Amino acid sequence: MEHFDKITRQSLYEEVWAEPVSRTAPRYGISGVALGKICRKHKIPLPPRGYWAKIKAGHSPKKLPLPVAKEFDSYSMPLSRSPTFDPSNPYDCLKKAPTAQERIGLIDVPEELESPHPLIRAASKRLRRKTGWDDYKGLRSAPGEVFHFEVTRGALDRALLIGDALIKALERQGIKVWVGSEKKLTFIGLGETFLAITISEHVARSKHEVTVAEKKAIERWQRSPNRWSSGYDYPRQPDYDYHPSGKLTISIGSYPSRSWGDTPKTLLEHRLHQVVAGALDLIEDYRIRAEEQERRRLARQEAKDRYDRQMAFRQHELAQLEKLKTSASQWQEAQRLRQYIDAVEQSAARNGELTDGLTGWVSWARIKADCIDPLIAVSDATLDSPEPKSPGYYY
Repeated sequence: MEHFDKITRQSLYEEVWAEPVSRTAPRYGISGVALGKICRKHKIPLPPRGYWAKIKAGHSPKKLPLPVAKEFDSYSMPLSRSPTFDPSNPYDCLKKAPTAQERIGLIDVPEELESPHPLIRAASKRLRRKTGWDDYKGLRSAPGEVFHFEVTRGALDRALLIGDALIKALERQGIKVWVGSEKKLTFIGLGETFLAITISEHVARSKHEVTVAEKKAIERWQRSPNRWSSGYDYPRQPDYDYHPSGKLTISIGSYPSRSWGDTPKTLLEHRLHQVVAGALDLIEDYRIRAEEQERRRLARQEAKDRYDRQMAFRQHELAQLEKLKTSASQWQEAQRLRQYIDAVEQSAARNGELTDGLTGWVSWARIKADCIDPLIAVSDATLDSPEPKSPGYYY
């Protein structure tokens, strides 16, 4: 069998443009739809609709070029040649993906909690308190403390049974389940990848109709002489009424995410194998996504480091060039001063005006020229020392 690392973007691109995808896919034991998804994921263009009809009619339609995709330069295509591929009957080798029931098996949800999971036991105790936990929709939840349920009182028992069976099934697949008190979420995780999970109930909403008791409360407020006083507020009514539906949904992940709920034909209890299989697939998708993001981050960081090194070298070169220009200017200035000093001394000697004072000046001037010259290591005690500090003003 040919190993998949020998199949490159270029070779697959040439295959899908040599003949239709429906003929190429069976060589790899997958369907044309699956091969199309792989090509799109790896930025391999596919022939447009009508392309092969034009070829058959003798035309030469334009072939889309393979775009550059540096992220896949060293990437191994997730494909391998099918060992059972038969050119005379190519579609016999197509691989059929196992169903969720084949992968996981049916998950039984008992009618009563028996040896509940510690997370479910804690959630049952916490959410059964009589007061203090219903929100404006009537949902009970304590996500920072126990498993993340959002259900009404009437659906709590059923939600606990489903949650208990689900957690135990997830753990049999090696998936951990825990409550993140810091983020106030419940997580499932495998390896370094973890996702949020919630079991919630859909609550229907209807426009609130004012009740007789509420009308009487408004009338009492209107008759009261103190109705505008502080602490005597208008008895406001809610805009909507919320009604429990009993329909439960299991949601996993954020983006991308997946949800499974009650349907008209199938209860959520009979779909838990789909939830577990979907959780495994979603965790794998997140892992691949995280690896790709990390690879891109490292590539960006490497490019940034390379840019920083190039810019630092460039700045160093510019600084050295400016230093060179400054030294050349100083050397040229020192040479110009020496020429002038020599001219003054020679002129004074010709005219018989070379006095002791002028000789002293010549010596002083030559020392100053040497101090300017970068090729002579001479320091001037006056010019190279800090500027004297002013004593300021005194009154």
